[in-house]
Amino acid sequence: MYSLRKIVFILLLIGLLPKISFSQTGGKNSFEFINLPGNAHVAGIGGMNISTYDRDVNMVWQNPALLRDTMNHFLSVSYIPFFASVKGGSVSYSHKFKKVGTLAMGVQYINYGSMTERDETGNDLGTFRPQDLALMVAKSHTIGAFTLGGTLKYVSSSIISTYNSSALMMDAGGIFRHPIHDFTIGLAIKNVGLALKKYNKDAPARAPFDVQLGTTYKFEHIPFRLSLTAHHLYKYDIAYLDTTQNKKYDLDGKEILQKKTVADKVLPHFIIGSEFLLSKNLHVHFAYNFQRRLEMRLTNKAGGAGFSWGIMFRIKWLEFDFSRSTYSLAGGKNWVSLAMDVNRLFGK
Repeated sequence: MYSLRKIVFILLLIGLLPKISFSQTGGKNSFEFINLPGNAHVAGIGGMNISTYDRDVNMVWQNPALLRDTMNHFLSVSYIPFFASVKGGSVSYSHKFKKVGTLAMGVQYINYGSMTERDETGNDLGTFRPQDLALMVAKSHTIGAFTLGGTLKYVSSSIISTYNSSALMMDAGGIFRHPIHDFTIGLAIKNVGLALKKYNKDAPARAPFDVQLGTTYKFEHIPFRLSLTAHHLYKYDIAYLDTTQNKKYDLDGKEILQKKTVADKVLPHFIIGSEFLLSKNLHVHFAYNFQRRLEMRLTNKAGGAGFSWGIMFRIKWLEFDFSRSTYSLAGGKNWVSLAMDVNRLFGK
């Protein structure tokens, strides 16, 4: 009965999530930084992945059900030099407590650099440093082949001292692991939010709600792991159509209205991630993000938009991960992560 009550509670919660969330897509959300990949591993496999069951504590940000009881004293630190002077990073740590079991904790931030504040007449009022911050704690519980998990997050966004906002968010996730084959299916309902403070009374504060479904399969006789992740499943059409580009006209000179195809509406939901597990100490990542490709490409040239790659190598107790994601013809950005098992560091 104990397990049954848990399952019923989770099903009821899932049914209520779309009602208590306050999100939309299309640039209308607050706290969008929480969806940026905060570490090199996730960036290298496409930016989203909720089903890769690995020893990486960073994956808990993607799906709390990926937290494992064996992740005791796992620590990861990441640094991300975004465009211009924008920089970000994250710290994730897992610890096994005697009474509550294994918890994952983390912080993720983005600093947008120094900017000049001016009044409506252009007078210099000094400088300010806008920044975003997220704190999280996660817990999971395994029942047979299934693992359920939850994450509680506090997020804040500050532009100037008098213009800031904050919210509480929650993620709920589940993982099914095949008892024989290296095959997983994951489901995550993310960023269900409750606004604590708005920028001002008239400004909306919508959390970037998302429902994601993913699967990962490690081929039995090939050192290759393949993932397919689908996001924004609560909304069919998430494609952006720029009606100012590629205009076409009929013989009478009238503009032919552009229409989205089924592929335009379906493909942006998917991310394909792959990993070559060349050895225990050397992994290579490649990925393709359909939405990033479609939205960031130029009209007549796409370049490498949507592609990402990375490499992880391990030397004794230290794990180094580097990834690069290409957003447009303007180039790509790098992610660097260092991870370690603190027990091994101190010889325990």
